[in-house]
Amino acid sequence: MPIVVGKPLHEGVRYETMRDLVFGVRENFATRDAFIFRRKPTEAEIHKTYMDFTTDIEYLAEAISLNGFQGGHLGVVGENAYEWMVSYTAILSSGSVGLPLDRLLPEHELVSLLVRGKIEVLFYHQKHHEMIMNIAKNEAENGVKVKKYVCMCTEYLAPNLTWPEDDPRFVDIQTWISEGKKSVEGGSSIMRTVKIDPEQTRIILFTSGTTAMSKGVMLSHKNIMSNVYAISTTLTLNPGERIFSILPLHHTFENTCEYFMFVRGCCICYSDGLRYIVKNLNEWHVEASISVPLLFENIHGKIKSGIAESKMGGLIDVLIPISNFLRKFKIDLRRVFFSSIIKKLGGHLRLIVIGGAGIAKNYIEDFNNWGFEFLMGYGLTETSPVIAVTTNKCNVYGSVGRPLTDVEVMIDSESTKIGTVGEILSRSDCVMQGYYENPEATAEVLEKDGWFHTGDMGFLDKKGCLHITGRVKSMIVLTNGKKAFPEEMESLLNNIPGVKEAFVWGAKDEKDAVDICAKLLIDRKVVGENLPVPDTTAGDNAIREYLSAKMKEVNHQMPAYKAIHYFVFSETEMVKTTTLKVKRPQEQQAIEEKLAASGKTMKAANGQNLDAL
Repeated sequence: MPIVVGKPLHEGVRYETMRDLVFGVRENFATRDAFIFRRKPTEAEIHKTYMDFTTDIEYLAEAISLNGFQGGHLGVVGENAYEWMVSYTAILSSGSVGLPLDRLLPEHELVSLLVRGKIEVLFYHQKHHEMIMNIAKNEAENGVKVKKYVCMCTEYLAPNLTWPEDDPRFVDIQTWISEGKKSVEGGSSIMRTVKIDPEQTRIILFTSGTTAMSKGVMLSHKNIMSNVYAISTTLTLNPGERIFSILPLHHTFENTCEYFMFVRGCCICYSDGLRYIVKNLNEWHVEASISVPLLFENIHGKIKSGIAESKMGGLIDVLIPISNFLRKFKIDLRRVFFSSIIKKLGGHLRLIVIGGAGIAKNYIEDFNNWGFEFLMGYGLTETSPVIAVTTNKCNVYGSVGRPLTDVEVMIDSESTKIGTVGEILSRSDCVMQGYYENPEATAEVLEKDGWFHTGDMGFLDKKGCLHITGRVKSMIVLTNGKKAFPEEMESLLNNIPGVKEAFVWGAKDEKDAVDICAKLLIDRKVVGENLPVPDTTAGDNAIREYLSAKMKEVNHQMPAYKAIHYFVFSETEMVKTTTLKVKRPQEQQAIEEKLAASGKTMKAANGQNLDAL
């Protein structure tokens, strides 16, 4: 069983509790900007300093105590916003239990989690006001026992909605902050007196999926603070650097990383929305971004298109090997040679960290060649979340790097040979307490000696870098007993020009043999541009011929047993979670239902447009 333990690359920042972190960053960075954001894309930007942020947290924590909810279960739901971070951090800093909830949950699923999580207070974004009003109105029937609904910004309620002045359950967050301010200025402060046990469960985070199946991951202050410390010893951010925030805050990857950014004195810039990404990067001089692959795959495509249109491809192909040669002698001219590309992303962006899903090697290589520090991270909600990440000192393309400081990674296999594939196990102070009110599920993944079963398959290379090969649950077991991982094939299919995304699964034929099949989500215009005779309005037959030829090329890159037998293409988005991961069972079910409705098998539908069946 190969085991690797992470070591620090530089000095980190360690706090025991969230409360300690809040007071620490106030002392270290009081006058620096902690946030830049807008209420609306058309309005002026708002700046909040660390003093503003931490003071609001202390006042709100005090209000939570004054109103009798200190120590209870308090939830947060809504769009990324300054008040979201104030609310969540105040909950944890008051010694209460925080439940960050998915902002895209439909009403019935939000109701389910409010009940399951025993939530007494819900902080919500103003865009959720109509839904929250409906939930509050039907509490008798839906079983919700929320006593206070705290709106983050009543000033920006939609014009067609009204504030329920006569309903004492509804509170403006500013009212609570004012109450807390008066008490703190009078000499009281729950944050300064409450005893917080770093090892007790103080966060319950429901995993993605249907609410009946989602598990409540229980985390402690020690879990989160250990991960923040480990990240701070691995990645380099400097006081004052501006970080672009676009992933949802309820997602642990974004949430924990923002606390890491705080301990380094950085400024969080909240995106105005997907349409404004390039504008925000330019106007705010953003230096770093935490994201998922899909965003930067799209940006990569636009950069490559721009290079082709400018006829600069030949020059760039010459400069890249020259640049890489000079780097061997510690002469780095990438940001000089490729300044035109860097300017397209604001001119200041230097660090990009990707997590949540895999990305093909060519994207990593291109971004690094162009002068960005493009890194891959890996982790799960259950590990607070980061387990491993590549760095500028060890960036093995295709891997997710070495484990973070003090994080152990083991490959569950009888063989001790380097490169052996098995389930990835991890052990550290970052590993969860267990699943909320679900000891059976906890016992399935968490061993008594602390090893956590991730459910991912992978291997360790000779440098100690971790490589992910796929999910245990998505693994395709072929008729001959051999195993194939969809993610491996999907990464190759995603390299086909015009293929936006690929989904691979195993389908049984009439003889119960397993065939490897694929659905390709295409951009018809881009496919057309890459046809032997370019035609941006190409019909399905031309697309079928093009994709069939590309499929043969992909199959030649893999062992014969992993060959994709049949494929269909589509222009309909796949079924995804709010963090843009494909929901595999639901996506496969949707494909199978479409095939059944058309009376076709995958063999009969091979190469056809699934949308047109």
